[in-house]
Amino acid sequence: LQVTDFSAILLASQAKSLFQSQTDSVSFGAMSAISRVLASSALLWWSACAGPAGAEELAAPRRLRSSVVSAKEELPDIEVVGVEAVKDWAAQRLVKGEQNFAASGLPRQTSPDSWAGVVVYQIMPDRFNNGNLSNDLANMPQAQQDAMAGNNWTGVPDWRHGGDLQGIRDRLGYLEDLGVQTLWITPVLMNDGGYHGYCNTDPTTTDPSFGSPEELRDLVADAHRHGITVVLDVVINHICDPATTYASPPEHEPCADRWNDMYWNGTADNTSGVGMNFSSSFFPPFRTTAFFNRCGANNVTDTSGETAAAVFGDFVEGMFDYNTQNQDWQEIFTNLLKYWVAFADVDGLRLDAAKHVTADFIAYLSTELRAYAMKLGKANFLVIGEEASREESWKALGLGRMMSDPEDPESHGHVPEALTRRMLDLKSTYLANPSFPAPGLTSLYNFNMSGTARDALRCDQETKSIEDYFSSWAREILMAQSVPQKGAAPDAHLWTVVELHDWPRFLGLYPNRTDMLMAAVTWLLTAPGAPILYYGVEQAYNGNCPSQIDIGDASVASSIREVCDMGAQEMYGSHPDSLKRQDMFASGPWLLGSSIEEVDRLARITNATPAVSKPWQVDEMLPRDHAMYRHTRKLVALRRSCPALSSGSIVWHEAQPVHCGFMAYSRLPFGNGSDAAGEVVVLINSRGGGEVLLDSFPLNGNVNRVDGQWYVNAMNISQRVQVRASGDSAMHLMTSGQVLEAGDIMVLVQEGSHLPFNDTLGIALCKSAEVSGKSGEVSSGTLGRIGTSGGACGAILSLAALVLNTIAFAP
Repeated sequence: LQVTDFSAILLASQAKSLFQSQTDSVSFGAMSAISRVLASSALLWWSACAGPAGAEELAAPRRLRSSVVSAKEELPDIEVVGVEAVKDWAAQRLVKGEQNFAASGLPRQTSPDSWAGVVVYQIMPDRFNNGNLSNDLANMPQAQQDAMAGNNWTGVPDWRHGGDLQGIRDRLGYLEDLGVQTLWITPVLMNDGGYHGYCNTDPTTTDPSFGSPEELRDLVADAHRHGITVVLDVVINHICDPATTYASPPEHEPCADRWNDMYWNGTADNTSGVGMNFSSSFFPPFRTTAFFNRCGANNVTDTSGETAAAVFGDFVEGMFDYNTQNQDWQEIFTNLLKYWVAFADVDGLRLDAAKHVTADFIAYLSTELRAYAMKLGKANFLVIGEEASREESWKALGLGRMMSDPEDPESHGHVPEALTRRMLDLKSTYLANPSFPAPGLTSLYNFNMSGTARDALRCDQETKSIEDYFSSWAREILMAQSVPQKGAAPDAHLWTVVELHDWPRFLGLYPNRTDMLMAAVTWLLTAPGAPILYYGVEQAYNGNCPSQIDIGDASVASSIREVCDMGAQEMYGSHPDSLKRQDMFASGPWLLGSSIEEVDRLARITNATPAVSKPWQVDEMLPRDHAMYRHTRKLVALRRSCPALSSGSIVWHEAQPVHCGFMAYSRLPFGNGSDAAGEVVVLINSRGGGEVLLDSFPLNGNVNRVDGQWYVNAMNISQRVQVRASGDSAMHLMTSGQVLEAGDIMVLVQEGSHLPFNDTLGIALCKSAEVSGKSGEVSSGTLGRIGTSGGACGAILSLAALVLNTIAFAP
């Protein structure tokens, strides 16, 4: 089917997908003789380079697996059956989820022993990879379909682009190769059709454009086989329905203030507020005013601030804010979320907009999720909250101990009475959890540290500001509430970022500075916390539009160019989300730039023909031999091999009080006391300050270092430095006049504490801990197959992929 118009190909692609599904059901023995010969040859070629597991992985992603679609569930209408019946339904549904998982024959995955320092990879499914063309239209808004049919491409930056769960599944090998330990998937539950999924309309099923519930379950199972845990993003503060309205205009501020007073007094009244005109499409189990605050839409200041409206107001018109103090709603909603643990075996939930709900609900939801997961064998279930408050005390209120004594909730700081009363109800439950005997979130984002580091690494503030954070009140208040993971520092499990879906790309204003991004990723992967790699950071995505826009007529190109030009504005609310969320698959219409030339050459904005991507090993969108990918991958591997990096404490030696300055710090294994064994010393010359001549500098901290101890650069073991005692017995690192160029780094490990230099990874790993998962097996498994993509094997892999692709998809 040679069709080039995107709107026309939508119907054609569905027809072709039907052919593909039929092809998928044909056995190998039923192929034509020539197809059998070609397929056998292709798999043999692949096996020669990648081993039998690689052959299976190359062939498998070309099939559309788990095409089963769940039957539409009959939902109870709370206005008809009453709240008790809905509570019973939610509880019974949970049992069915357990039964369905048992019937699948899949093994239940236990929790990791610790979430400290895990490397997280964030994916927005719509923008990551299209693995199933047949579902592209399933939940695409009618307005987008009409515009495409009319050849009006003005809205393409914010349209759905076709990525789905199958697309993620097809690239799990790529994530394993990178060394990812945890996959964070942005919302895939039923929504209003927006590509991002954050306007949830039904928490009981998935968005069919992303895939069926069974496809989600099978993705999680596949991820587990690759040694990757899965955290599912869920919306907890609102539900969407554009057809539902308020019976009369709410009094916004007085309404929010009234709810806030009741929250702090512990006297919530579910009957207060205006009425609601529920549409026929509104989620039936929640069709009651008692489940909503009904204060009307916020403005940007309300949502980003710390007033009552931030908790009790609607994000925008049509996003109805839950009354999260209503205990009937708490029970029903929590059971609906537990279902995804039961049915899909997810390892954690990421609570979107945790800032915008009441703390009593956070306590109930977190406690109940962990207790339920523990019954399923997940003894360390992760509940991570997106708490984006500027005020650190707001974050502390939701984390761990929740500014209260878990054993005596009536002994507390400045907290709402509603929280204290809920903790008293929950006390016996959370204290029975040996992994987390507290009511609050397991973890949250360390936005304060992350934002400070990002600004300093982009030279927007002094480098010393990063060091200053570690002695700040902001850090102190979070550490006081944190419940540490086993054998780890109290901040080791807090998620850290240099970019994510709500922040402009790190390279947005510096589109060609790969060295600058490499320094930032070095910080991210050697600093305290659990680092998030936002999809494409390893490919040095910069969110910049290409010079040529080949879509629609001149007016369309002009309109899209206006969006592109807004990339220079990085203030909250002014930077287009679409520039943070470029496509990562070749048939996507929104391929933006990269600082890596071979990736940047693929940038284009066009109405491309939808197509399933090539196998990840030979996908032109996923090159793995350039500097940024290799740098990210080697540091991920080093982090996973060194306990000091993944779960240890930090000691600062130097951070220059200038923009673009030099910094030096040590990471020390947690629990070593004053023992320096396992120490890792990191030196970063962030970028613009020019070269740094390294002679010597003092090593700080109450650490018993050994005079004469040699350290080697794990990135280049021929570079050695020595610890020497000065006249006052202070220890100094003697670097012998070595030069650190702008953007350069050194990661120093004690000589003798590392494995031999790994030529495949390009780094010497620590001896002290084996890298977990398949991708850590240096002598076998995935890492043993890496590095074969060049030369003869590269040609063989490309030819094998072409043959298998032809067999699977030839019309």
